[in-house]
Amino acid sequence: MPALVWAVAGAVVTHGFVKWLGRWIKSPTWRAAAAVTVVVVALFTPAIGLVYYAAIQIGQSLQQLNPNQVLSRWQAAIDDSPRLATAWQSVSQHFDVATTAGQLTERARELVTAFISGSLYSLVQAIVAVFVLFFLYRDEGHLLASVRRMSPLTESETDRLLKRLADTVHATIFGTVVVAIIQGILGGLIFWWLGLPAPVLWGTVMALLAMIPYLGAFVVWSPAAIYLFANGDWGKALLLVGWGTVVVGLIDNLIYPILVGSRLRQHTVITFLAIVGGIALFGASGIVLGPVIASLTFFLLEVWRHSTSEGRAAEQAR
Repeated sequence: MPALVWAVAGAVVTHGFVKWLGRWIKSPTWRAAAAVTVVVVALFTPAIGLVYYAAIQIGQSLQQLNPNQVLSRWQAAIDDSPRLATAWQSVSQHFDVATTAGQLTERARELVTAFISGSLYSLVQAIVAVFVLFFLYRDEGHLLASVRRMSPLTESETDRLLKRLADTVHATIFGTVVVAIIQGILGGLIFWWLGLPAPVLWGTVMALLAMIPYLGAFVVWSPAAIYLFANGDWGKALLLVGWGTVVVGLIDNLIYPILVGSRLRQHTVITFLAIVGGIALFGASGIVLGPVIASLTFFLLEVWRHSTSEGRAAEQAR
């Protein structure tokens, strides 16, 4: 399913580009091959490189991660602040901080192993997605004609449904994924500029969190700013807070309306539930599937309401 979902999403958002290629390449097979080549070079190659560097930085961070050293540094930092020291001592009395930190470290190493296994699985999914994408490009006309023949809706309703779903995919990819990637890049750049560890890794995490409404990159850069404050790096901390609030935080409000416009006809809460529910049910592909299912559901409800207007039954109205 992930391969199919991302292949269809890729075909939808690159439809205009493939149509432009059709002016120069008349053969459907060669046009599909050229489009797939561009998509692989432009999208999959940077993604593979990102995963590779993120995995390297995860490994380096875990090798350098010693719970006792982390606790000693934190203790030394909070000793400079009496209020923080009092609060930390109160927390330490209720549970064994060192043991808990060790357990978290072991859990992190287990997650790294799962991350590497998941990366291999994602690579297989990407290969399948490219394979499917080629045939979506080549046989687009036949596939759409088949959908129209099998649809129980009228021709006009089917056209409006396809338009609604295409708009939803566009809004999700450009308004959610692309904006989140930009925020992750900006967050990773400030981490690199300030000399914070694993900027590629944390930039990736910020991008992933930014795809979920009401969460965002601040979940990552806020603890980093607190850490800098605790270490006495006030200038870096203030710069990180300012960059995260103004640049990373507001980029969503600036770019989202440009990329999405009026394509997404859903309330923010509905979008939030659709994305979170989609991720819970389908994994990463739920970022696209959730909003698509929500749009499909609301569209069918609109058709039903229109068919049963003035108190008539749907069967009578049709």
